[in-house]
Amino acid sequence: MFSIILAAGKGTRMGPTDRPKVCLLLDGVPVIVHAIETYSRCGIEHHIVVVGDRAEQVAAAVCERFPDTIFVYQPSLRGSGDAARRGAAVLDAFGYTGDVLVVAGDKVLEEHAVRALLDLFRRTAADLCLLVGAKDDFPSSGRIVEDETGQVLGNIEVSDIARARLIGHWFERTRIEPLDRDRLRAELLEAFSTERKAQRAMPQFWRLLGERSTITNDDLSACFSRDEAFFEFRDPNGRVHRLTADEIESHVRYVNLSVFCFRTEALRYALERLGNNNAQGEEYLTDTVCILANARKPDGWPLFRVVLYPIQQPTDAMAFNTPEELNAIRDYYHGQKPQIRGACG
Repeated sequence: MFSIILAAGKGTRMGPTDRPKVCLLLDGVPVIVHAIETYSRCGIEHHIVVVGDRAEQVAAAVCERFPDTIFVYQPSLRGSGDAARRGAAVLDAFGYTGDVLVVAGDKVLEEHAVRALLDLFRRTAADLCLLVGAKDDFPSSGRIVEDETGQVLGNIEVSDIARARLIGHWFERTRIEPLDRDRLRAELLEAFSTERKAQRAMPQFWRLLGERSTITNDDLSACFSRDEAFFEFRDPNGRVHRLTADEIESHVRYVNLSVFCFRTEALRYALERLGNNNAQGEEYLTDTVCILANARKPDGWPLFRVVLYPIQQPTDAMAFNTPEELNAIRDYYHGQKPQIRGACG
């Protein structure tokens, strides 16, 4: 079995460091090396690491422990989907048709969770099995959308939910009266945190805010379709579910933790169909969930099987974007880890 580990990001929220994000230390070991050790103990023998920022440092850290690792360079950060595609190209070159674990490079996973994920993937003959957790434990992770029977319909990122919610609310409010530009700008910044992210999410609308003091319903219609306030999914019975952002949030049980087991046929199918029409303008690997869940055979039956593995506790699948989050993981390893390891056998 292969793993594809996505380690090309810059990790800007970590602040200035002398190491790439994935090479920061956990118990004296680079995080990415710690991860590969875990995957290797779970029977994953071959590893492909997609590198970008400070690639030489990542390669040097990994090769000290795993000299046979394969490295692929992602020259521009076009998203996790693009990174995964570059790793999958190596599998194509090898003619590999087995299974593959695709995972973000900053993940710190408990071994028992990885083993359980692999076991469920194989027992259910899934085409994609992914780790999920509770929304309250991982509030910024993408939402897993299910129908009333628990069938997976797709994954929606938090930024796209925020974008759709704003569009829907603005259309409703401008039916009554024009909206003040400064108030709309403030709502955008509250949703996306920075001007750069707000501009990327709504470029045409952001430009309009620089030109008008008030925004009317017609102005909104010139920037957005009303359909952009909704998300559509098709369930296994062919029914179309048209949901608002608020409806998705109110019904979500699980969020996506970005740890995926794929059959390579399913991975290739999904990667070929990725787009970047979203709030970040990137190719999301998480969109593979929706692509595979909605794929149909000519007779209308599902083409792929998507299965969820809910982790048992938040510490089964940790990750970090800030120094504070990394320190929390370190504290866990220094304190509770021996006790929890014993409880898990």
